[in-house]
Amino acid sequence: MLNIGIIGNMEVLEPHVMRIRENKSVNVIGKVSVGSSAQLNSFHFSIPEYNRVELIERADVLLIDNSLLLPFDVLCEIVKKTKHIFTTEYLNLTVDECAQLVKLTNESGSVMQVSNPYYYTPALQWLKKNISSPLFLGVSKYADSTNLYKTLYPLLLMLVDLTGISPKKLGVTAFKTAQNDMGFTNVRLEFGNASVVDLNYGNQIPLDKFKIKGYSKNKFVSFDFTNKIFLFNRSEIDFSAYLTVDEFDEFVETIENKTRKSSNIEDYLAAMQLVNSIEKKISQFTAE
Repeated sequence: MLNIGIIGNMEVLEPHVMRIRENKSVNVIGKVSVGSSAQLNSFHFSIPEYNRVELIERADVLLIDNSLLLPFDVLCEIVKKTKHIFTTEYLNLTVDECAQLVKLTNESGSVMQVSNPYYYTPALQWLKKNISSPLFLGVSKYADSTNLYKTLYPLLLMLVDLTGISPKKLGVTAFKTAQNDMGFTNVRLEFGNASVVDLNYGNQIPLDKFKIKGYSKNKFVSFDFTNKIFLFNRSEIDFSAYLTVDEFDEFVETIENKTRKSSNIEDYLAAMQLVNSIEKKISQFTAE
């Protein structure tokens, strides 16, 4: 059984903790928490509070957010000790820092998995199995935020097994209103196998719109996640054979069985490098 330590903002981590407690291969031993007194005194009374050094020493696995409780040097020390890390949010690292973590995980054998909310859904499992390269994917995601960590990173990490996230060619078009209260960005990714991904994201009405259209040889798919309409060549798709996979359960299985690492720190590094390139191109449209 793996001993789990929880570190970070309890309001952010609470839903994840509630789920991992259902995994019979893990035992939540303690927490190092931040948050308001109301948040800390909600469901967490049954999880003892530790100081950070002691919890890290006692835990096999750490469930963390992106708070300042674990600065980069501490993350490095955790990985060197072959502790495993699941991060529920996207860590605020530089590319060089992330590359160093990749190197350390490879040397120590530590598993470091990054949250990937779309990757494990039945729709994406079906898409990975039924659509082959070369393919064209059109992805539209509109939400009440233009924060890249909330919008772009989940979309890019979703593509890891579909097209990859290291394109041969990158194109960006971006617009904002004068008040900067509305924005639209188009990102076009072209890959060496002739696959293309066209990402559109922003905060236009209607919000919470999420659609994927995919095209490959003899196969057309349309996924409307907002209205839960999923079509393949105009016929409704039956996802009954595809259960939603809990990403923490997959993480635990990776540790126990030494299986293929999914949505790992290497993928996050590739996504981070791509986001940096996208941001540079966006700056051409926002410069005064």
